[in-house]
Amino acid sequence: MYRTLFLPVYVPSFFMSICQGSALLLLPLYALELGGTPAMAAVIFACRGLGNMTADIPAGLLVQKFGDAKVMKAGVTLMVLAAAGCALANNLMQLALMAATIGLSMATWLLARLTLISDLVESSQRGQALSTMAGLQRFGHFLGPMIAGSVVYMFDYSVAFFGIAVLALATLALLRLGAGKVDAREGVDKGHTASIDPESGNSRHLIDLLIAHRSVFLSGGTAVFLLTLVRAARTLLIPLWGAWIGLNVAEIGLIVGISAGIDMIMFPFAGLIMDNWGRRYAGMMCLGLLSTSLLLLSLSTDSWSFAAAACVAGLGNGLGSGINMTLGTDFAPIRQRGHFLGIWRMIGDAGACTGPTLISSIAATIGLGPSLGISAVLGFIGLFVMARFVPETRIQSSAPSD
Repeated sequence: MYRTLFLPVYVPSFFMSICQGSALLLLPLYALELGGTPAMAAVIFACRGLGNMTADIPAGLLVQKFGDAKVMKAGVTLMVLAAAGCALANNLMQLALMAATIGLSMATWLLARLTLISDLVESSQRGQALSTMAGLQRFGHFLGPMIAGSVVYMFDYSVAFFGIAVLALATLALLRLGAGKVDAREGVDKGHTASIDPESGNSRHLIDLLIAHRSVFLSGGTAVFLLTLVRAARTLLIPLWGAWIGLNVAEIGLIVGISAGIDMIMFPFAGLIMDNWGRRYAGMMCLGLLSTSLLLLSLSTDSWSFAAAACVAGLGNGLGSGINMTLGTDFAPIRQRGHFLGIWRMIGDAGACTGPTLISSIAATIGLGPSLGISAVLGFIGLFVMARFVPETRIQSSAPSD
């Protein structure tokens, strides 16, 4: 399994995760640098989530029509353009547009990558395969903020964004040199594209899919929506709160990197929990710890208490490594996998967009602190939904895995 996924998925995912981790740190801080308020920085961060949500269903349709590899390359190309655009942006409007383009890039890339893994890995090993990918993504999120924070501290934001563009360009070169050819050799041959109805991209098929799987979208979709909302809140609020209590960008980048390091080392445990105890247990631990970390963050007043809260967030997020992707691939019907996963990702990305938008509204009216408490409450609601309503999808393997 790991040998099959190493070049076509894991190596490009690691490079792209460094790009994404760097961008997620820099976007709100650069908005402040350009003269924006915390509320405006949250709006710009929300534009990234809006870009994610906008691309999800179209990306699913494109995967069904053109295959995983071509759509993965398109997503990386968008990252190159968006990062270069951020480097050249000199006002908040331009930065917001580029943030949305980063969202388009990541949604396109992640959807194509997810369908590829769905085709190549059987259900009994999918939790470990996806948690490993999520772990690599977290390793990139560990390195990205520390590198980006140091580059900004020594040079400026433009140099850091151009560095993201160069790394994305290297990822594109890797894919073009042949890492994406597994799409034609293995993924498509296993039934992904061959089983497609030629008319499966029309709106009627999407409506039928929503109706047929409405219980899954209502239960699992609600839990995923709230989980991604809390995750987006954590990603945005940690750097904003750090700036609010007086830390500089290098200090914030270091602490975010340490949090991401804890997040990263949890992925093997997340995969074992999902494949041995169940998907719901991993999701419940993730939501519980993330919500608690936001409450702790609201009480932090210096670098030590801030770092402690960020580390709890890293622990919780790490124990949920790959949970959204695993649930989505478990629930997805084989013949309409691309469509289903497009809708599934759109639900999650709606949460990622709603979180920063909600934070922006709260921060503009009653302050940044209350937004932490409200986000935590929403996370605990998600924990209840996950525990009470989401069906368990774990399937025990009938034979030992290789």
